[in-house]
Amino acid sequence: MNRLGAAALSATCLLLALSLAPELHAGDDTPDFATLAQSVSDQVVQDRRHLHANPELSLREFETQEWLRTQLAAIPGVEFIDGEWETGLVARMEGGRPGPLVGYRADMDALPITEATGLPYASTRKDSTSRGEVGVMHACGHDIHMAVFLNTIRVLSGVRDRMPGTLLLIAEPGEEIGAGSYQLLEAGVFDNAKPDAIYAIHDHPSILAGQVSYCPGQSQANVDGFRVTIKGRGGHGAYPHKSIDPITIASRMVLAFQSIVGREINPTGAAVITVGSFHGGTKSNVIPDEAVLEGTVRSHTDEIRQQLYEAILRTANGISEAAGAPEPEIEYGFGTPALKNDLELVEETLPVLRAIVGDENTIQYTPTMGGEDFSRFAAEVPGFLFRLGVGRPDREMALHNAEFDPDESALPLGVRIMCEVIWSYMERHSEG
Repeated sequence: MNRLGAAALSATCLLLALSLAPELHAGDDTPDFATLAQSVSDQVVQDRRHLHANPELSLREFETQEWLRTQLAAIPGVEFIDGEWETGLVARMEGGRPGPLVGYRADMDALPITEATGLPYASTRKDSTSRGEVGVMHACGHDIHMAVFLNTIRVLSGVRDRMPGTLLLIAEPGEEIGAGSYQLLEAGVFDNAKPDAIYAIHDHPSILAGQVSYCPGQSQANVDGFRVTIKGRGGHGAYPHKSIDPITIASRMVLAFQSIVGREINPTGAAVITVGSFHGGTKSNVIPDEAVLEGTVRSHTDEIRQQLYEAILRTANGISEAAGAPEPEIEYGFGTPALKNDLELVEETLPVLRAIVGDENTIQYTPTMGGEDFSRFAAEVPGFLFRLGVGRPDREMALHNAEFDPDESALPLGVRIMCEVIWSYMERHSEG
């Protein structure tokens, strides 16, 4: 398809999604969310651009938290829930009719990436990390998630006298480092009242604005990581026989780790070991005392997760021993568990998505090796995270990229979808 054809398809997707009749349910109390979402179309873009221009790194979302708190406090019906949420926020909004408690999560943090979009509202923020000063950018779309979240609440607030249930609102910090959901759950976010279900969206440039995608059951991977400090004995580069070279040892490890996936893991399983950081030495003719590898480890099952852990430790220790080097220091962290979307919740939500964007624009994707911190919430209660298309027809884009520039026309549709999904669940599970 050429660019003009793709652009026409994208525009058609979005127009169909915004114009389809809003009467999705039998009840006369269902609001016209198509019209209500359009009424906040300018506001949701404005909110997203403010958040985009003011990103903050994981667990440092102080300004973001304060701004969200101010915006939420101005919405009638929103009541904050006190707790040790650190830079997160938790609130509730009770409907005028009895019904279930439905959770809705939005993530808040940005990434250590220097933005290169050149947009008028591009981030110029910088922050310090263990590796020095870095640019900060909402390159994963959490600004979109928060803007849709905020305006969904605004819309639902206006019809809350008819809303058949209660919303539990969660603004989660630290999602990018897999810390936020664990932190909030440990602080008791579900202690007083556990939701009957919880939803979240994630923008995605692999699908066009006007489309949504979903994956029933196993959706994303376990995300673990390691840091191996290889010990050697430094010396002159011209006399390697008098040293123990940690760089050559580390190089063997990088290749051997790939053999774990290729030769030890069942080919029908899914596994990834990626060494993304290799540091050692300061000068071409000096053999250093140590080298450091850092990597990410992905898997879909608990069995393979444990197998990878054991194999990485065995391989790193074995290669060091074979080279006559001291035992390496190995730090291994079990991070975010695999996301499993609740099958029943997916099945009862899909008709809502299809009614809004059409069957042809509701796309099933296969499980990925990416990670998502929402998984811990979904392990506690039935959960469903689905994707909102923000792709552009004229060019490819990727998340976690300095040039990520999503199609903002998808934002009002995101508001409509979340309103419809939440309301529909409440109607189906209401007490009367």
